[in-house]
Amino acid sequence: MLVAVLILAMCGGAAATALSDQSGDAPAGSKKSTAPPTTGATTAAQGVSAAAGGNPHPTKTHKPRPTTTTTTASTTTTSAPTTTTTTTTPGTQVKIPLPRFSDMLVDEARGRLYITGGTGTGTIVVTDLDGGNLRTLDGYFKGAAGMTLSPDGTKLDVALSDSDGIAIIDTETFAIDFYYVGTHDGVPTCPRDLAWASGQLWFSWGCQSSPFAGIGRVDPVTRDYNLNAAPTDTRISSPALLATVPSQPDMVIAGTTGASPSTLFRFEATPTQLVQRAWRWTDGGFIAQLAITPDGSQVIVPSGSPYYHPVMRTSDLVEVHRYPTAAYPNAVAIRPDGLVAAGILGYYEKDVYIFEPGGTTPIATYEFGHLPGQETWAYTLVEGGLAWGRGNRFYAVSEQLSEPDVVTLRILEVP
Repeated sequence: MLVAVLILAMCGGAAATALSDQSGDAPAGSKKSTAPPTTGATTAAQGVSAAAGGNPHPTKTHKPRPTTTTTTASTTTTSAPTTTTTTTTPGTQVKIPLPRFSDMLVDEARGRLYITGGTGTGTIVVTDLDGGNLRTLDGYFKGAAGMTLSPDGTKLDVALSDSDGIAIIDTETFAIDFYYVGTHDGVPTCPRDLAWASGQLWFSWGCQSSPFAGIGRVDPVTRDYNLNAAPTDTRISSPALLATVPSQPDMVIAGTTGASPSTLFRFEATPTQLVQRAWRWTDGGFIAQLAITPDGSQVIVPSGSPYYHPVMRTSDLVEVHRYPTAAYPNAVAIRPDGLVAAGILGYYEKDVYIFEPGGTTPIATYEFGHLPGQETWAYTLVEGGLAWGRGNRFYAVSEQLSEPDVVTLRILEVP
């Protein structure tokens, strides 16, 4: 994903917006059927274990980064002065035994943090909210990727991107079950991300080697599923990221990940399908993460390019604001009160910027720094690697190209 972001395609131009309820050019090769869960024993979670090694990262050399530990600079907007505090290598750091990163989910109610590695991995890392008590869940988790909690919080649903299923993990006992969402022809569908809306579990799917992708629906009671539950005006050609928010329980925002510019959709969820209400092209780059404001009125869409975090109105996906960051925006998270954490792939710039809702000057920035004792290799934020915790705490996941197969969880505090 890092390479994809760095090879950004600058496809400028005005964004097209359309309102439609019509069925478009839906992906082929899918069908609807009722199927029992795939074979697999119900097991308890295992103890700590190291994830299998992955492909080494490419070797690169980067300009030295600043070594200042803490600085304060005064900047102003047109309305009032703002003080920005910059901190280098802050907070608790925990090495995560995964070769790469895919998704992070904070479960405040149960005091847990879940992290997955995506394609080529087979475990789910679990820590407490302080990064302690680290262990891995081992089972049939081929390519564990996007995650979501069931509406009552009793189940953790995990998309298995190297398979054709969705894992269902009991959050109390860690017992494992599965939804099958395949084509019955031996070709995996590679589920990528998940979201609950209108009482149904929606999942994006699409394999790297296949031209087909889409958004499907699975009924949690009957296990009936439909791979093409989201007819669109423009074909979904790559697996999408999905986002929902409690204040708009029937709204689903989806953004494709494998094309530049990417397509962004607003859907209305019904018990049987997603009805398209709006869509647009992004202004360039690959959508890296989606974050909806608490009231459901706006969505922030970092996509590598343009070099700021654009804010779209969810009703029609028109851009209404910009959070000025720097080159290669790749992550975003919004606190329940609207405070924004915006991240970039920053070899030379700050890594994370904190904004008041609707602000234009960050109230705090965070610099991850470089390896101890040298200034060549910069720690960088991974794509989609931001999430808010309780109060002023937020979580960030970074990687270091000179340390392949290792990602680092950072637990940070806003002043």
